[in-house]
Amino acid sequence: MQQAEHLKQAGVDLETVKQVKALLGEHGYTQAFAPIEEASGLPNAAYWSPEWLSLEQTRLFQRNWVFAGAKAEIPESGDIKPLIVGGAPMILVRDDHGKLRCFHNVCRHRGAQLIGTRCSRRSITCPYHAWNYGLDGRLRRRMHFAGPGIIETFDGGCNPKLDLVPARVETWNGCVFVDISGRAAPLDEWLSPLAKRTQGYDFSAIRWAGRIDFDVKANWKLVFENYMEGYHVFSVHPQLLEFAPMNLRWSGEWLEHLFYNDYVFSKTDAGRGEHLPHYPGLAGDDTRRGLWFLCFPHFAAEVYPDQFTVLATYPVAPDLTREELHVFLIGDAATSVDYQQARKSVFRMWDSLNREDLSVLEQLQQGRRSPAYDGGRLSPHWEGPTHQFGRHVIEGIVAL
Repeated sequence: MQQAEHLKQAGVDLETVKQVKALLGEHGYTQAFAPIEEASGLPNAAYWSPEWLSLEQTRLFQRNWVFAGAKAEIPESGDIKPLIVGGAPMILVRDDHGKLRCFHNVCRHRGAQLIGTRCSRRSITCPYHAWNYGLDGRLRRRMHFAGPGIIETFDGGCNPKLDLVPARVETWNGCVFVDISGRAAPLDEWLSPLAKRTQGYDFSAIRWAGRIDFDVKANWKLVFENYMEGYHVFSVHPQLLEFAPMNLRWSGEWLEHLFYNDYVFSKTDAGRGEHLPHYPGLAGDDTRRGLWFLCFPHFAAEVYPDQFTVLATYPVAPDLTREELHVFLIGDAATSVDYQQARKSVFRMWDSLNREDLSVLEQLQQGRRSPAYDGGRLSPHWEGPTHQFGRHVIEGIVAL
């Protein structure tokens, strides 16, 4: 009883703890909190169980800030981008006044999804019974609802039972974030550990240059476990190894909910820092630094002198992840004809690097079907942050 009361005071949902232990097993739960020298990774159920993924969707992705894309993807009034946040269908909308809004992508009548693909519209009409909404989310018109031939129009105030359900949306240097719970900390507070680690970079200079999409046949956590550790670089990424050999690398570390890692390379290459403008005012090692971070649960980015590249994951199924890779460059480099070839080099580099990981991630996913795999043995030198990521997942799920 005393232990239960202590856990409650520590901000832990006891019923969810029971559910987590039932899915992971007592040993699997305990291993996540063991010292790195004794620990193993998360049990197989954390990568294959639909029930576990449901916990992650509702208690991690639906309760935290989620990267929703770039402002530049929906530049004009009427532009709409559908997305999935924690398993819930959502839409980003640029309204009649140019304001960026986010709504649940579902009609208030019978629950049909409203928008299936990116588009531009003057209003939003349900494909089922043609309820019509303005770009501000308010119901404008419905036909025949009160009887044949009766057209109802709604010109005034907000009706919470009829209008689209809004979600919190904020932006940071051209990046759009959504919090569908309304409970997440202020965005600048959530991003403050990132700001502390990147004080030499003027992110107000970044401009969106485009994105690459990947379907990854693996669990979303494997994408980030692989992303965080540099141990696999020597065996999977030959060009990256040449750019930054193993002796330049370290394990990285967590600062609150932010994972951080970096290295200082000897010279630029066509995908990182060569032929493109750099951040203004970079000095010292920052002119030759590559750094990467993960703002839990899923906003990851790599920073080189000439770019800010976002990697965001969206779980679709336990063994399927949609990945968006957004490239931001410095100033006019994002769109100027003068930098067209240099931009292509950056996109080629990121496409090639990510594709080198795809087959490995799929093999990791399939390996977690084996009853012989018990979470493995982690390298104390390289995989401490990866181990801590597993703890963040569990702690986020069981938090009140």
